Order: sequence, then structure tokens, then C-alpha cells
Amino acid sequence: MSRPPIEPVEDYTDAFLGTLGVFLFMVFWMIAAALGYAWVAVTAYGIDRIFKWVGRLKAA
Repeated sequence: MSRPPIEPVEDYTDAFLGTLGVFLFMVFWMIAAALGYAWVAVTAYGIDRIFKWVGRLKAA
């Protein structure tokens, strides 16, 4: 029984690396957006507390 010759397979390395780059970009963008939202919320809360504290000092 003779087997057919083995042929080389397609090289998808460039397509894989391109897709991986796009995926990592989206993941890092999502992480930055989530942490940015949390940072803005914490900063706004802190500034609000400072203004309330200053207001109480001026009223006293």
C-alpha cells in the first residue's frame, strides 16, 4: 500500500499574531477603562468629602 506524499500545511503564524495583538489591545483597553472608572469614582468621593469638611470648618 503506498501512501500519498505529505504536503506542508498552511502557515497561519502571521494571522495568529495579528489576532492576538488585536485581542490584547482590547483587553488592555477594557482594563484601563474599568480602572479609570474606579479611579474617577474614588477621586470624586474624596473631593466631595474634603469640600464638606472645609464647609464645616467655615461654618464653625
